[in-house]
Amino acid sequence: MNSSYYQNQINRLEKDIADLQKKIADENKKEIDKNKQIDSVHRTINKNTSISTLNSKQRQIDGYQKDILNCRTKIASYQKSIATKSAELGKKRQELLKAQQSEQKKLQDDQLKFQKKLQSEIEIQKRHLETLIAQNYSTQNNKLVSTEDIPEPTKQYDFFISHASEDKDDIVRDLAEALRNNGFEVWYDEFEMKIGDSLRRKIDKGLANSKFGIVVISKSFIKKGWTNYELDGIITKAVSGEQIILPIWHNITKKEVIEFSPSLADKLARNTAINTVDEIADEIAELILNE
Repeated sequence: MNSSYYQNQINRLEKDIADLQKKIADENKKEIDKNKQIDSVHRTINKNTSISTLNSKQRQIDGYQKDILNCRTKIASYQKSIATKSAELGKKRQELLKAQQSEQKKLQDDQLKFQKKLQSEIEIQKRHLETLIAQNYSTQNNKLVSTEDIPEPTKQYDFFISHASEDKDDIVRDLAEALRNNGFEVWYDEFEMKIGDSLRRKIDKGLANSKFGIVVISKSFIKKGWTNYELDGIITKAVSGEQIILPIWHNITKKEVIEFSPSLADKLARNTAINTVDEIADEIAELILNE
């Protein structure tokens, strides 16, 4: 039983006892009134009272005394009921105290369980959050490693074509396409360069990983800084035996080539004034296959 049940029982018993106490008070008042009536009758009796009158008044007094006895009987019964109910009330109060203590203990246990559960959920959420942060950190690191720290696989090229952009339409683009169509790996800026790429790094990588350096020498070529940068790299590798220079003259005279670079003028070259792009591409391909 819960405390509310015992409290209701206590309230009922307390009301019953209060009602009994009121009844006792009423009976006490009746007894007092009857005693007053007896006294009043006694005062009317004197030495001149006749026997018949005396007998009549005695009957009155006997009636009042009978009423007083009846009041005392009721009071005794009420007091007995009060004693019984008081004992029951004491018992119910003890049961109420036990119920309240039990409920208080249960409430404390429930609060403790709730606190433990809440703490456990907080710990779980904390570990989950730490895991997410760690995963995010790991993912970010992996992204950084994959995009910055891990080098791309090194691609090997058969040819690096050094040229001036002004010569693309006349010869260079067609030559690069012809060589690639023959199954060769060709480093040509339109094939390899993407938006955001570093021109210098891409050129250096292409130069470093190419077997042959095709140099399309023209009036525009000898005037440009980038083409001279590429040529310096090709010559450096050629001197060390790591690369072979394949010069192609395009709309330029031997005198102009000698003035630009005597060492290049001394090398056997193909000339677009004499050979077509396809002939030059076929001869270069044959050179590679017979190497």
